[in-house]
Amino acid sequence: MLGLKVSQVALAFGVNDIDGTVVEEQIGHDAGADSPQQLSKEQLVGLIHKAGKQPVERDTLYHEIKTY
Repeated sequence: MLGLKVSQVALAFGVNDIDGTVVEEQIGHDAGADSPQQLSKEQLVGLIHKAGKQPVERDTLYHEIKTY
């Protein structure tokens, strides 16, 4: 809900889990948020790469599934 640029900056400050499991965010957008309602896996991976970080897909117990 804070936007893509803030998400990228947050990665530089220790954030290590960008929520990619939300299919379509509705609550914030009903309140007027202008961030995208959804991102594809490719868009999410690109966002993380552009922030200079290594995207890793993990399961619910944080076991590594795939590195991009």
